[in-house]
Amino acid sequence: MSVTSTPPDFRLVQSSVDAFVGWLSRTGFASHDPYDVWGTRYGLLARRLYYRKDPLGFALTGPVIVMEMLWPRLRMLFVRKERFATAHGQLAMGFLNLHSISGQPEPLETAMQLGGELHRLSIPGYSGHCWGYPFHWQNNSGLWKRNTPYITATPYAYEAFARLHDATRDSAHSDLAVSAARFVFLDLKDTPTSKKAAAASYSPHDASKVVNASAYRAFVLFDAARRFGLDAYREKAWRNLHFILENQREDGSWLYAVDNPAEKFIDHFHTCFVLKNLQKINLHLRDEAIRQAIHRGYAYYRRALFDAEDLPVSFAIRPRTQLVRREMYDFAEAITLGCVLKDEVPGAFDLACRLAEKLCRDYQLPAGHFITREYRLGLRHTMPYLRWPQAQLFFALTNVLVAGGTQNRGEATLEADAGRSSS
Repeated sequence: MSVTSTPPDFRLVQSSVDAFVGWLSRTGFASHDPYDVWGTRYGLLARRLYYRKDPLGFALTGPVIVMEMLWPRLRMLFVRKERFATAHGQLAMGFLNLHSISGQPEPLETAMQLGGELHRLSIPGYSGHCWGYPFHWQNNSGLWKRNTPYITATPYAYEAFARLHDATRDSAHSDLAVSAARFVFLDLKDTPTSKKAAAASYSPHDASKVVNASAYRAFVLFDAARRFGLDAYREKAWRNLHFILENQREDGSWLYAVDNPAEKFIDHFHTCFVLKNLQKINLHLRDEAIRQAIHRGYAYYRRALFDAEDLPVSFAIRPRTQLVRREMYDFAEAITLGCVLKDEVPGAFDLACRLAEKLCRDYQLPAGHFITREYRLGLRHTMPYLRWPQAQLFFALTNVLVAGGTQNRGEATLEADAGRSSS
C-alpha cells in the first residue's frame, strides 16, 4: 500500500515513553498475564479437553474467554502477579536504549536492577542460565510445566546481559550471557531435516520444528560465537539457519511450525520474530541467500499481514471466529521489525514510525500504559500485562527513538538498529 511519507513525530514518541516510564515506576515489575488463569487447575483441564475436541472443553473455555474480554481483573481472585523473564529482558533493553540516547545514569540503573531480577529468575538444573514462564502451559502438544526453559524466552535475557556488559563493561554480565548461550548450545535438541539443516527444539524436553524457535537459537549461537569467540557454536547455528531458509515457502512466508497440522498457520508477530532474527544474523554474515529470504519474507509480510488501513492483522488467513480486531503485540513487533530493517528494506522504518504514532495517539491510556487489544465492535481490553504486550511496546518505542536518532547523530542503536555490530 502506498503511503505518503511525512517526518516522524519523535516528540510524540518520547512523550509516550516518558508517560509509560512514569506508570511503570508506580506499578513495579510484577504483573498478571493473559495465560495465568489458563495455568490454574480449571484452566489446564479446560484446555486439555479443548485440544482433545471434547465438547466439555468448549464449554469450560467459554467462561475464561468471556472473563478475559469483559472482566479481566477478576483474575486477581485466583492468581497473583508474577515476574516474567521476557518482560524483564525487553524492559532492560528499552532502558538501555534510553541511556544511549540521554547519557543519564537513571535508565542504566533501572536496566541493572532488571538484570539483577533476571538473574534471580533463571531456572536451575541446566548447562547454563535459562528462562521460561512461571505458569503451566497446556497446548496442543501437551502440558509444559512452569519454569520449563524456552528458546523464545532465554534470548531476551541473553541479549539484555550482553548489552548490559556493553554499557558497563562489568564481566558479571558477560558471564551470564555466556552461560545463557551455553544452555542454548547444549540443552536444546536438534532434529535433522536435511543433509545440512536441523530444527531446534522449543525446550530441552521436546523435538518440535517451530520456525521462530530455530531463528532465536541461530541468532544467539551466531552472536555468542562472534562476541565471545565460541567458534564451535557456529555449526549448530548454520544448521538451524538452513532449516529456516529451506522451509520458506514459495510466496515468501513461513508456517509457524513444520510437520504439525495443528500449527500450519501464519501469524503476525511470529513472522516478525523470524525476520528480525534473520536480519540480526545477517548483519555479520552478509550472506546473499539470507538477504533474499528477508526481502521475500518482508514482501509477503506486507501483502498478507496488514489490512486496508495499513495496520497489522494477526493472521494471514483469518480464522472462522476471530474476536480480536487489533492486537498490540502485533504493533510492538511490527514497530521493532521496522527499526531492525531500517537500513535493509526501503520504507520499513517509515512504517515503524507511522505505527508508533498510531499507537501513541490511539492506544495509550491516561495512566501511561497501553491497551492490550481491541476487540471487534470496539470493546477494549485495558488491563496491562507486562509480558503481553507492555514490555514489547515500550521496547519498540525506544527502538524508534534510537533508530530515529541515528538519522541525525550517526549513533549506533541497540537491538533495533540494523547497523549495530553487537546485535
